[in-house]
Amino acid sequence: MSTLNSLSEAKRPWMGFLVFSFFIFHFSFFTFAQEGEKRAARLLDGVAAYVNESKITIAEVMNEVRRQPIDQVPEGEREQRLREMYQLAVVGMIDRRLILDAAKKQKVQLQPWAVNARVREILVNNFDNDEAKLNVVLADRKITKEEWRQTLEQDLLLSAMRYQNVEKRVNVTPGEVRAEYEANKDRYRTESAVSVSMIVLDPPEKETDETVATRAATIAAAIKEGKSFADLARKYSKDSKAAMGGSWGKVNPEDVFRKELTEALAKLKAGEVSPLIVLGSYGYILRKDDQQDVRLLTFEEAQSYVESRLKMAKAEQLYKEWLTRLRKDSYIRVFELPSPKK
Repeated sequence: MSTLNSLSEAKRPWMGFLVFSFFIFHFSFFTFAQEGEKRAARLLDGVAAYVNESKITIAEVMNEVRRQPIDQVPEGEREQRLREMYQLAVVGMIDRRLILDAAKKQKVQLQPWAVNARVREILVNNFDNDEAKLNVVLADRKITKEEWRQTLEQDLLLSAMRYQNVEKRVNVTPGEVRAEYEANKDRYRTESAVSVSMIVLDPPEKETDETVATRAATIAAAIKEGKSFADLARKYSKDSKAAMGGSWGKVNPEDVFRKELTEALAKLKAGEVSPLIVLGSYGYILRKDDQQDVRLLTFEEAQSYVESRLKMAKAEQLYKEWLTRLRKDSYIRVFELPSPKK
């Protein structure tokens, strides 16, 4: 019997908790209950697919579908989107079952300490090392501790199997890296980024307080005298970046600032400070600390990215080939999800 004693090189994803949903239950059972004897019998059995000696139920698939975001999909498109998600979930669950069956056939096992270590890791990172908090979540999801632990063990086994059959076999030569770079230089470039500092002036609370314009004039005069923008930000700015001298670091302005601020930044050269910009009752003073324009990376700069990209592509291809072999040697029968009666 072979044993996998080390998972340090394998990825260790784990499936999240499965949650029942009345809507999904309604969608998968009640809506299709009027479909006719053959389909009705199939739904009563609740089988979505058979994989070797195992079965995948419609409820299991729907629970997996429920984990995916659907709120942003327009109401009229949800049924079609749910069906697409259902089909993808079935494929994913079949692949999972095939890999677990392959591990069983090869008599691959995990050492108990590996599962225990994963349990401890989750407790520390997600539940403040408090097992009582975990138990509350499991009870809310109607999942037993044993079922949860079994899922973790399966996830670790899946990762270990993928490492042994895919990642371990991935090899990229220096020649392949150079050829990829030369053929696709435009793919490897820096992103445009701007280093920005900002002073945010809040409106006066009392009539005797200095106005935004008055404080802005004082700041402008201080900058003209050579005072540090960062020191002035610490003194005057009223946002969360004040303690850091108003620094926002490198950002894509369009992603984080309002249009008016983005347009003002575009007019500045590196080192320049904007005049006061008033938006609503607040005032903003910007400094463009640095400008990083888009440029192509040299081979030396891009080498690690190119190698990583090639390894990912090869791993994906090897993974598909591996699953194709597993499917060829397995019994798989998938049942079509019936359409609702109009």
